[in-house]
Amino acid sequence: MGEPARSLLLLAGRLDAQGDIDSMRSFLDRLTRFGVSANLLYVSAGEGTSADERFIECPRLGHRWQLALAVRRLRLGDPTRRPELLHILHSTMSSAGLAIAEHWGIPYIQTVDEFLGPRDRLRLSRRWCRKLVAVNQELADDLEVNFGVPASLLSVACPGITAPEPVAPPATKRLTPVPVIGTAGPLVSASGFATFLNAARRVLDAGIDAEFVIAGKGEDEVDLRRRADRLRIADRVTFASQSLEGFRFWSVLDIFCLTSLVPTVGLSLARAMAAGVPSIASEVVGLRALIDPDVSGLFVPPDNSTALAETIIDLLNDPERSRRIGQRGREVVLRDFQPDDEARDLECIYQSVLALNEFAQPASIPIR
Repeated sequence: MGEPARSLLLLAGRLDAQGDIDSMRSFLDRLTRFGVSANLLYVSAGEGTSADERFIECPRLGHRWQLALAVRRLRLGDPTRRPELLHILHSTMSSAGLAIAEHWGIPYIQTVDEFLGPRDRLRLSRRWCRKLVAVNQELADDLEVNFGVPASLLSVACPGITAPEPVAPPATKRLTPVPVIGTAGPLVSASGFATFLNAARRVLDAGIDAEFVIAGKGEDEVDLRRRADRLRIADRVTFASQSLEGFRFWSVLDIFCLTSLVPTVGLSLARAMAAGVPSIASEVVGLRALIDPDVSGLFVPPDNSTALAETIIDLLNDPERSRRIGQRGREVVLRDFQPDDEARDLECIYQSVLALNEFAQPASIPIR
């Protein structure tokens, strides 16, 4: 760029595994190549560890009653160089980010990485918030239409997804004697995992010998395990809590299912597609950029276990179609979710925000 590196602070939540740490380190490295010097402030690293001095752990930021104290005591490297801009990477950290911005008096931008529900609210600082960064265009449109965010305050930066080597066709990659169908996401009702389990029962009833995997954490895990027991499929269902940043999860799957009951940006779907796993998704808002029906993936009606089971069976019975869909899905993600493109887009957003007159106030952000 020919200019001094801009100084940023990125705010993340919990990094659950070493894969999360490695992914964020690569992200910081890409920003550096585009002239952005950034530190990462995060709540905790879970099982992951990092000796990278750019990583700053602050567990107190994750506790609402300790937030004010944590912000006052925050120390970030060189005390003479306060970050020029704060970037809140996840909506779950919006309260912590707002507190930091107001305490230090620095502008911030916030990534919105999921659709908001009808009762959700945007908690933003009218003084310090400069941009909302949506992870796809459908989400940006939703924020403008349903939450009244001015278009001038919205930008889009698709997340970069590092694609592993594509999974081999089922006949050559088989690690188990039966096909494996998986899903992933937070274990909450909106994820539609009850539908996934009901579909699993139907697949088994059709005489298909298969295994099923649900990857994620959440408050509904006990209820989902009980449902699997009631359906008499507990011995066919594995609950996995490990991070999806690692590629081992995708390597064992023959089919991936995104069963969301609500609008979603489908990041787990994109990761599955990046690995070449043929994918089935609920036809909900947010996935149009990923799924071209019967080309890069397949849609089924949300909360319809019969349709989901039938589509799973169809793919298992047609390996060539399954291979073709997996290959095309991978091509879509490799084209549209390049990590370098994400870093470049964000660098442009950072520069545009920092180029504003420091005394100029942004347009008022209505909060509904």
